Amino acid sequence: MKLTLQRTAWAGSLLFLLIWPNPGQSADDRSADLILGRWLFPAKQSSIEVYRSGDRYFGRIADVSGNGRQQFGIVKNQLLISNLSFNGTGWSGGKLVHPKTGDHFDVELKLRDSKTLVARVYKGCRWLHKEYTLTRQSS
Repeated sequence: MKLTLQRTAWAGSLLFLLIWPNPGQSADDRSADLILGRWLFPAKQSSIEVYRSGDRYFGRIADVSGNGRQQFGIVKNQLLISNLSFNGTGWSGGKLVHPKTGDHFDVELKLRDSKTLVARVYKGCRWLHKEYTLTRQSS
C-alpha cells in the first residue's frame, strides 16, 4: 500500500510538471528582444522598426525622410533587414537589401548600450565592412 501511494504521488508530481504552463520567455529570449523597437538612422531623419517573427529578427522602414526617399529610394514598410538570429552577444546571419540597387549584404547588429545599436554591413569579407550607429527612437 505504501509503495503504491509513493508511485501515485511521484506520477502526480511528474504530470503536474508536464502540464504546468511555460512561465514565458527564457533569459536568452529576453536578452535577444532588447533589440526590438524603432531605431533612427545616423542622419536621424528616417527610422527602422526591428521586430521578431519566430526566432528570427527583421527590420522594416518605419519613417522616411524626403532625403532618404530621393537619395536611397527608401519606401515606408519596405523590408530592409531579414533573418537575423541572436547568438548570445549580438544578432548575426542576416541580410540587408540596399533599397535603391537591390544588392544584398551580410549584416550583424550589436547593442553598445540600451540606446545605441551598431550595424556592421559587409559583402563576403567581414574585415571589409562599413559600420552605422543607430539610436533608439524615443516614444
